Amino acid sequence: MRLQPLRWGGRVAVGLAVSSALVLSACGGSGGGSDSSASGLSPEQTQACMDKANAGLADYAQFATTLPASPPARYTTLDQRPPAGKRIIMVRQNFPATASAFAAVQEATASLGWTAEAIVYDTTVPDFVAKMDQAIASKPDFIVEMGLPVGSFQKQVDAAKAAGITVLTASTSDSPASIPGYGGSADGAETAKLIGRLQAYKTMQDSNCTGNTAVFSMDYPVLELSEESYTATVAELCPTCRVDVQKLQPKDLGTPAASAQMVSKLQSDPSIGYAYTIIGDIGSGLAQALKPAGLENVKIFGQVPNETSIADLRNGTNAWWINQSSTIEGYELVDMAARISVTGQLQSDPGGFPLAILTPQNVPPGQSVPVVPANILDLYKATWKVGSSS
Repeated sequence: MRLQPLRWGGRVAVGLAVSSALVLSACGGSGGGSDSSASGLSPEQTQACMDKANAGLADYAQFATTLPASPPARYTTLDQRPPAGKRIIMVRQNFPATASAFAAVQEATASLGWTAEAIVYDTTVPDFVAKMDQAIASKPDFIVEMGLPVGSFQKQVDAAKAAGITVLTASTSDSPASIPGYGGSADGAETAKLIGRLQAYKTMQDSNCTGNTAVFSMDYPVLELSEESYTATVAELCPTCRVDVQKLQPKDLGTPAASAQMVSKLQSDPSIGYAYTIIGDIGSGLAQALKPAGLENVKIFGQVPNETSIADLRNGTNAWWINQSSTIEGYELVDMAARISVTGQLQSDPGGFPLAILTPQNVPPGQSVPVVPANILDLYKATWKVGSSS
């Protein structure tokens, strides 16, 4: 199967401690307004900003119908079908995004004649380490996880390597080192940086280069890469636009406590017109909390949308979501395992993770989070030399 470059239309992880808001770029701006004079930019500067934003989004004007081209992505067709009978254990948080990712892992492994199991941890590193030890003792072929940096469980990676097990991650900023051991990173550092740039382009495009943003995130390195990329891109395009970052605690996700913290931040600075809720589980409930606070004009966006994010997109209370799909992350974890089982080669993140920018105008109908392209598992399976799932 020959994979062609296509234009992509519109694109997980979590953290450990809360920190105070950080002001990461210059003061000024007018939130979500459209008057270029409000940003402090000259008409020429505004035009240059808009030109760069539009150019940066041009390749995402349409939804893709194939996997991204290789290179930069890694989706070349394998020389042979992966051997049957492999076993994967996923050590995951109890979040909607990781639940959908594990469902995808199960679906993909079944197509290979493999099996998949999940062990759930409570979002803390000590419990994750304990569950990793449990997984290693079970002696699977692969252990996969999403979000935690490898440095936080290096002892377990070393133990897995000694036991002949390969560890694979998604949504981390680490570089693979060995097989067995830490052998693969999907949807990692390069993808996180790309998403940050795309989010900045979209904010500038939407605000006519006047938008001030509050970024609501968590203390995970891969999320910080998106934050830093967003902040740097906004500063480049609109030096007078402001970006503030506030960290939330994982235990507060999806609760009134998280919404209250975000509403308080937005109330404290009426110039903020954009709320970058960096993953869907952070943004859940925010749209509903903004209206009674008189903040319904603040535009909410993010990446890794969950069902609430998509429902709020469909009803127009969210502005856009980069569909960094957790379902596709699950497929990616299995894709790395399949490639390692045939080639024995490390699998790094080349920045080619399948992405789509979803808006109220283009979001597919239905109740669930869309997967773009809809037949993407069949596209993966073609590269694995496995028959269609349909």
